[in-house]
Amino acid sequence: MHLNTALRNAGLWILLNLASGHLTEQQASDIVDIHNDLRSQVQPSAAFMQKVVWNETVRLVAESYAAKCIFDDNPDLPNLKLGENLYVTTDSLNITKAMLKWFDENRDYDFDSNSCREDTFCRQYTRMVWSNSTQIGCAAHLCQTIKGLGLKNATLLVCDYYPRGNYEGQRPYEQGESCSKCPEELPRCEANICVKLLPSEENTTEETKRWKFTTSRSEVERSSAPLLMGVWILAALIL
Repeated sequence: MHLNTALRNAGLWILLNLASGHLTEQQASDIVDIHNDLRSQVQPSAAFMQKVVWNETVRLVAESYAAKCIFDDNPDLPNLKLGENLYVTTDSLNITKAMLKWFDENRDYDFDSNSCREDTFCRQYTRMVWSNSTQIGCAAHLCQTIKGLGLKNATLLVCDYYPRGNYEGQRPYEQGESCSKCPEELPRCEANICVKLLPSEENTTEETKRWKFTTSRSEVERSSAPLLMGVWILAALIL
């Protein structure tokens, strides 16, 4: 290979690598929107499902790990209280395709037995729809080699979820009529997801709220404050 060709290829690699370390704002928005759309479509329906929102601190953790180009879960996830999904492609990164690949694992998940069908993998699906996970941060990295797969010049997408889910013996959500168990702080049903009241609705009386919404306390564990989560993650990264 001629020197000029080698330098040109190296320069192209550097440019692609720098560009791939950060998802665009549109891609980040698409990840959140697609997650919430798919979470609203779970079958059987969820008595209590929450929206996910983007978290920059979680994104930093995902970005740091994506740069390692390892197709395996980050070993620090338990200490960081995070869950994780991975996706790899040798083509241009298509966010919709990646999200649907994870969600399509629902075909191999049996809700009644809370297990994957034999010789299949479905934990990326259950992680996506874990009702108690409400914050997400993702990053992509163009890798010369993906450790664990041996793929070359491939893009690794890492999405981390907070709070951590997929606990042994627990289902990703409680089955029931959509929004039938929305808690008091999320009493409004929007596309089968429990959300806060609209500003115009916050002025209604408690009696009207009880009339409009059937609410009950969810048995799902309440997540910690985002600020505390950020402090914990940053401390863990520094130590």
